[in-house]
Amino acid sequence: MKTRKYVTVELAREFVSLYNDDESSHSIAKKFDVDHKTVLDHLYAAGVTIRSKSESIKVGLAKGRVRPIAKPHVLPSSSKNLTRAKAYIFGVLAGDGWLSYFPDAGIYQIGLETIDEEFADEFRRCLRSTYEVTPSKTKLVEKHPGWSDKHCTRLCCKAACEDLLSYGVPFRQDVWLVPPAIKNAPPDIQAIYLRGFFDSEGSVETNGQRIKGTSSHLLGLEEISALLRNLGVRAKIIRQSKNGAYDVRIQDRASVELFAKYVGFTINRRKEKLQLLLASYKLWTTPPSDVLKLESEMQRIRSLGLTYEEIAERLNLGVTTVWNHLNPRTPGGTWGWTV
Repeated sequence: MKTRKYVTVELAREFVSLYNDDESSHSIAKKFDVDHKTVLDHLYAAGVTIRSKSESIKVGLAKGRVRPIAKPHVLPSSSKNLTRAKAYIFGVLAGDGWLSYFPDAGIYQIGLETIDEEFADEFRRCLRSTYEVTPSKTKLVEKHPGWSDKHCTRLCCKAACEDLLSYGVPFRQDVWLVPPAIKNAPPDIQAIYLRGFFDSEGSVETNGQRIKGTSSHLLGLEEISALLRNLGVRAKIIRQSKNGAYDVRIQDRASVELFAKYVGFTINRRKEKLQLLLASYKLWTTPPSDVLKLESEMQRIRSLGLTYEEIAERLNLGVTTVWNHLNPRTPGGTWGWTV
C-alpha cells in the first residue's frame, strides 16, 4: 500500500486536467506515485464526474489502453436452452452482475465482482456451462485496511451478450425485470433464478427473523415477489426510510422454510445465517447445566473453523444454543447476531 502523501493545490489541478483529458485515474496515480484513492478524493473535491466502468472502457479503447476481442466465439446449440445455469445468470444480472454491450466500441462483457469467492465461482461455472467458454477469474486485493478483497469473473463474448439480450429485458439496476421466459418456466428454473437474485441482493436478519432482498427498482421486486408466490413463499415489499430503496421481505416460519428448501443461497455466510434462523424456530430441551459443561468444547471446535451448524450437529445441540454460548450478551442485554 502506497503511503498517502501531501498533494499541493497545483498537483491536484494537474490531476483534474489529466483526467478531463481522458487520462485514467489509475494511470494518474501511477504517474505521480500516489495512492489511487488520493487521486479520486481530489477529483471528487474538484466536482469532477467520475466515469462509469463502461465509459472508462470506451475511453481506454480510444486511447489504446484496452484491446477489444477480435475473434468471435461460436456458441454451442445448447446455449439457447433455458437451463438452471442460465436462470442463475439472469438472477445475478438483476443484482450485482453486469452486462456491458456497446457494439460501436466493440465492448461485450458479462461479469461479477464480489467479496464472496464461492459466489464468483458459481457465476463463472454457470457462464462456462452455458456458453462453453471459460470466463476470467481475478482477485482484486484491497489496499485499504478493513476492506475485503474482491473476486471478479468476466466473460467477453458478443454472442453470449446477444443471447441474454434476446430474452427482451434490460439488466441495469434501475430498470431490470424478470425475463418472461423465467416467469413461464417450471418452478425449479424460477427457484434458481431467485437464488441468483438473493445471492446478489439478499440478506438474512436473525434478529428480525426474516430474509430480504433489496433493490431501488420497485417493479422488479414486484416480479420477484410473484415468483416467490409461485413457490408458496409469502413476501411483503417495504420501502426503506433512509435511501428510498425497497425490500422484499420473507418472515413467516413456513415461508422461510420453503425458501430454504427451494431457493437457498450459494454464499456460505448467508447459508450459515439461514440455518441459524431456521434453528431459532425449533425448541431444544438440553438442560442448561449440561450445555454449560460443553461450552469449552464448543469454543475448541469453533477455533478449528467449524460452523455453528456443524458444532451443533456434533454436540447434539441446537444451533441457536451454540451461538448464544459462543457470543455472550452485550451490556445492553441482547445477543449480537452479526456473523
